[in-house]
Amino acid sequence: MFSIIFGTKNCRKRQIQTGAKVVYFRYILMKGGLAMKSSALEITLKEFMAIAEIPRPSHHEEKIGAYLVEWAQKHGLAVEQDAIGDVIIDKPAAPGHERAPLVIIQAHMDMVCVAAEGVPFDPLKDPIKVINDGKTLRAKGTSLGADDGIGVALALYLLQDESLVHGPLRVILTVNEEDGMSSIAMPGKYLDGAFLINLDWEWLGSLCNSAAGGDFLSFTRKAEWTAPSADDHAVKITLKGLLGGHSGVGINLGRANALVCLATALSRIAEAGIPIKIADFHGGQAKNAIPAQAEAVITIPAGSKGQVKELLSAYKKDFAATFGDIEHSYALTVNDEKAPSQVLHPEIGRALISLLNTLPNNINTMSPFVTTLTESSQNLGFLKIDDQTITLEAMERSCVAYRAEEMLRASRLIAEAFGFTYTQGDHVPAWAVNPHSELVPLACEVYSELTGRNMVVEPVHGGLECGAFFEKNPDLDMIAIGPSLTDVHSPDESCDIESIRVTAELVIRILEKLA
Repeated sequence: MFSIIFGTKNCRKRQIQTGAKVVYFRYILMKGGLAMKSSALEITLKEFMAIAEIPRPSHHEEKIGAYLVEWAQKHGLAVEQDAIGDVIIDKPAAPGHERAPLVIIQAHMDMVCVAAEGVPFDPLKDPIKVINDGKTLRAKGTSLGADDGIGVALALYLLQDESLVHGPLRVILTVNEEDGMSSIAMPGKYLDGAFLINLDWEWLGSLCNSAAGGDFLSFTRKAEWTAPSADDHAVKITLKGLLGGHSGVGINLGRANALVCLATALSRIAEAGIPIKIADFHGGQAKNAIPAQAEAVITIPAGSKGQVKELLSAYKKDFAATFGDIEHSYALTVNDEKAPSQVLHPEIGRALISLLNTLPNNINTMSPFVTTLTESSQNLGFLKIDDQTITLEAMERSCVAYRAEEMLRASRLIAEAFGFTYTQGDHVPAWAVNPHSELVPLACEVYSELTGRNMVVEPVHGGLECGAFFEKNPDLDMIAIGPSLTDVHSPDESCDIESIRVTAELVIRILEKLA
């Protein structure tokens, strides 16, 4: 069960009553009014640009890890790297503050690598091409990686500025947060601090004090192929241009899941009595990102071509009626395709379509205690078919164990019913509210002093590594804060530059008060 701390006047949520709805505002600081060293922003941006040059998709953090170790050594700081690749850097306390409690600054070094339709991008080789227009950071055709590259860059700034006042400081930079939360395996000895500030939060003026747990799921089946009928006609159906986005914080925004929507369209064809055979079906780019595109190549009896186009035209109208006010840039196209050399066995093709149509997807339940909070959800994120295997990957999230159990059981039973192997992979622990936190009211107080505004304190439906740390050290007092990011895990990802400046000053002043 989640609750929200309203311990001080600075932590109040302001609300405007509009009919039956209560709208909560996250406050974004406007420019001006902050007296701080300009070098904090400049150095943070410089560090981020250097990080963006290094390919760092999840499971492939060797280069960025080596870079960070070398960076620490060049700055004369004690550095360790654990068995899974996490980098731990210690900075001594400022003179006179050696007895202050150890504060941990934490961010993750990996990123979700997503490219826009038609943009050539090899996440293992290509750098992120950052665009800085003076107000916003974006990337050219790909995700930006500010989640959580900005957090890493800010941590590096804190480590190198010798003028800062703080007690003993430890920076922990973790691997594979986005695709498995590998920090679960981090040795507990590195988490022996009193306080932890996680820099993997995406709204300035908002502070996270609790996060959902989750599970990574995989559904697989052997791909068995057969030759298409000689008189069959092949068509390619493509759904693209959807918004996609983060499957945790974006799951409640009403966005379309390209895989599920395309499976629905194929079901309509089959339900009209037209036999279809699947030559290819793929879409999505990560299990924790809502798929923005999907494509299927199918064969149909030559005489049914006109009927199929009519069915898909009707589906397009229904899609527009349902998602048109949200998905403004989508395109659903149907084109003739060269006859494939092989198609999935019809029974397996039907099973795949049925699986996509029946597995839990999108919001499962909303919290009965926090009306704006998604309590549980599941996202079908990635589908591919190769010569040997059909693979569908998904992520379940929940802040209530019972709801997670419901979805996981349903997913397993549905998979088994359609002949798929269900595998429950890495688990993301939940992070419960700490009703005795000192850090939450302190951060609220500092933010109010800086901006004259109240900080919103809220739980989140996304997963944070604080859950893994909480399991290792339940006494660790934690918050998650960060600059303002939008459209993370998508090619439209952006980061507000002014919010980086304010976040840096917020962290600096929190460290001063804890010292």
